[in-house]
Amino acid sequence: MKIQFHLWGIQPSEPMRHSLQQPLEQLQHLISISTAAVVLEQRREITPGIRAFVSLAVPGPDIHAEAWDHTVKAAWLKVIADLRYQIELRKCRPNVRLKGNGHLRAPSLQRLGSRHGRGAGGFRR
Repeated sequence: MKIQFHLWGIQPSEPMRHSLQQPLEQLQHLISISTAAVVLEQRREITPGIRAFVSLAVPGPDIHAEAWDHTVKAAWLKVIADLRYQIELRKCRPNVRLKGNGHLRAPSLQRLGSRHGRGAGGFRR
């Protein structure tokens, strides 16, 4: 995974970069991530002044998360939690696709419908 850091108004340090990189590498075990773009910015004129934004390039639609807080660590934890939630949600979403004839194909619905005597697709005829 390639990680790009964009820091605005925040002084980068190697320990900080490592603490930001480690949770992203742990997300790699949940989903294949090709690129991660990280934006951290500090705005002194507003409160909370720390913004963390991450965009993950993954198979399918990209995953994005953003959080604002008073510290870098708090904003980063919120972003990582949101990314993890979105990844888990994507993994749990049923795999529903259209057939060539335009009808929905959902294996779980077909099995459910056949157990209740409704035929393929779970609908009464």
